[in-house]
Order: sequence, then C-alpha cells, then structure tokens
Amino acid sequence: MKSIKGILITLLVLVVTVQAHAQRLRGTAQPSQIRATPIAIVPFKVLDETVVFEHQLDQVVGNDLYATGKFEPIPKEKFLTLPSRREEIRAKDWRFINAEILVYGEIWSLGGDRYEVQFNMHDVARDQQVGQTLRIPNLTKETIRAASHIIADKVYEAFTGNTGAFNSKIAYVEKVRVESQRHRYKLMVADWDGYNSVERYASWSPILSPDWSPDSQDIAFVNLTSKGPVIKVLNVQSGNTETIASFKGVNAAPSWSPDGTKIAYSSSRYGSPDIFVYDTATREHKRVTTHYGIDTEPSWAASGRSLLFTSNRSRKPQIYRYDLFDSSISRMTFEGDESANASYDPQGKNMVMVHEGGNIVLMDAQSNELMWLTRAKFDESPSFSPNGDMVLYMTEQGFEPTMIVASADGRVRTKVEFVQGDVREPAWSSLRK
Repeated sequence: MKSIKGILITLLVLVVTVQAHAQRLRGTAQPSQIRATPIAIVPFKVLDETVVFEHQLDQVVGNDLYATGKFEPIPKEKFLTLPSRREEIRAKDWRFINAEILVYGEIWSLGGDRYEVQFNMHDVARDQQVGQTLRIPNLTKETIRAASHIIADKVYEAFTGNTGAFNSKIAYVEKVRVESQRHRYKLMVADWDGYNSVERYASWSPILSPDWSPDSQDIAFVNLTSKGPVIKVLNVQSGNTETIASFKGVNAAPSWSPDGTKIAYSSSRYGSPDIFVYDTATREHKRVTTHYGIDTEPSWAASGRSLLFTSNRSRKPQIYRYDLFDSSISRMTFEGDESANASYDPQGKNMVMVHEGGNIVLMDAQSNELMWLTRAKFDESPSFSPNGDMVLYMTEQGFEPTMIVASADGRVRTKVEFVQGDVREPAWSSLRK
C-alpha cells in the first residue's frame, strides 16, 4: 500500500493544485468506548523441566489479543494460582482479580525436539470450560512461538465470534545503506507482529506497493528499474518473479482481485495514468478508466464486482468507485481536500484511507460516517487485517519510520516492535490456510 503523494513524487507526475469545494458527509463517528474484556493467560506449564523456550507463549498470546482492543490481559503478578489443568481451577481466585476469561495449558515434550501444546479456555463467571481441550502438535523449539498465534486465534473466535488474524503474515520494504551513496531495497515477509522476518526479494532500485494474493502465495509489487517502474509478481516460497507490466511510462499500485485471477493497477501508457486490469490466466490487459486526470491506487471490493481508486479528476485527490459490470463511476468521498489510498475490509463494511495527506480514517460504507484512527501528519499505507478488526500503517516517531497496528475501533495502537530500521509500504496478508 502507498500514499498518493509518494506515488506522484516518485513517478514525477504533476499534481493539480486548483482548490475544490468540499461537500460534507453525513456525520463523524467517535472511537469505541466499549470496555475490553479482562483475560488471564496463565504461563503454560512445561512438563519437561529441562527444556527452556526462548518465548513465553502466554506473553505472545496476550500481546496478540491486546492489539485488537477487545481484550485486556491481566498482569500475571496478580494471579493467585497457576493452574495447568481443569481440576486445579478455583473460580473465586479469578473473580477476585476480575478476570472474565481464563486460558491455561501445558507443553508436552515428545522427544527429539518435538513438542505438543495442549490448552483450554474457561468462562470464569459460569465456572465452566469453553469447548474441548485443544492440541497443537508437531512443534519444535523454532516453531513453537507460532503456536501462540494459533491459540490467540482460537480464543478470539470463541469469545467474539469473528475469525482471528494472528496466524497471518505482513510484507514490507526495508531500505538498507550498503555503501556511502548506495542503498539496497528488500521485500521482507514476517509474522503479523514483525517477528521472524525473512528477505524474499532484493533490488538496487526502489520497491513500492507490495500486495498479497488472496492465497498468500504471491506478492505483486512495483520495482523502479532503470527502464522505469515495472510491476512484478513474486512467489513467496520459490522466490521466482514474473514481470506483468513494463509499459512505457508509469506502471504502479498493483492490487489482487479477491479470487486471485486478476490484478488491477495504474498505467500511463496512453498519457495520464488510468486503471487497468490484468487477467492472470489470459495475460490480457483491459483498460477500465479513461480520463485526463490521474487515476491510481485501485483496490477491489470483497465481491470482486467493483474497484475503489484514487483520482484527482475533481482537482484534488478523492476516492472513486468503478463498477466492473456497468462501467459506472461514482465519487465516494467529499470530506476535506484530499482522500487517497482506500481499501475495503474483507466484509465490505468499512473503508480505510489516508485523509488530508496524513490522517488514517475509517469510513462506514453504508452511512459514509468517518472515524479518525490517527490525526498525525505523516501516517500512510493503511492495510486491514484479514478479519477487518485491525489496521496496519506507517507513521513517524522521533523522526524514525514506525509500523503501527491500530484496533479498528480506535481504542488501541500497538507498535510493531520487531520491525525496525528504514521500513515502508506495509501490507497484511490473507489468513494462512
């Protein structure tokens, strides 16, 4: 994902500065004031006392759940007991510290660096187990941290009714100085919280706008080569790349369709940038907008029937919607002087976008109400989590690039601690199968 300003500057496209009038929308929503649910996550008992793990599962699970704004992990210093099995639970101990949910379990050593995690969830008010004992087998010391994300997903689903998003990945671009006047650009892939980052592609030329395929197997991105910006598709596992758009002029902002059969992008091959759709099966490119203004940053609706895109056809950048069936175009945003880089959540209920050049806002797709997630000057590249309950974006803290995850209700912002350095362009994957 990317900001409209970044694209216009990078690709040397003129921005029209004529002032436009603004039409007010129906209203402005406020961040949610709903109380987060207190949850106690007991340190998992390691049955083999000779085994020491680098990561504590309870801490990772707690960090996952806290980032959603729906759960408030209770510090373990307040725990009166540390149960690992159902018969060890005394509900009054947990009511005393106001816990409403209890998560506990054990780590079994199976020999030969093989482990299994067993865990349970407990409703403290009812003093009853929620569901059956769950098992995560075939783990090693290297992979056991990933079990935390699976546990967090199960807890999230059990108590919210929505699918968790913690067993997913993010992609981002890292810029590294190799020589005094030279930089290397790396396309990185990591767990959703930035841990376990791995370089998947590198170039001496800038990398922009990574976007995941719906099966999380491929990433489309822009590479600013010596011949101009081209769009490539990277297979995450093999590392193989394929160039799908290298036309004269601008080739920018790729976006995968929900079914993975098409990639929308912006190209100026005929003059000013327009929106095109590439068919991955037929390899045909179809032009879907024709306007003398700048059309860029396409993003698909969950149904695959329409596209959002950014255009300055109204003199300042605003969000428009293109219907792929009747070819109609409608303006979606009117608030303020600039809206850009919009995308729907997976359910199509909300849109996230960059507003006024540096605020991240949500817009209700039905009521058009806006809710500000941030009010900074430099926030960019918003990307929904695969369940729509969190938003990943870039900001600056102390003049340093910083990656943040905000709960979609506006209550919580969490710094992605494991990602540091000169990083940009974050994009959240779909759920891993």
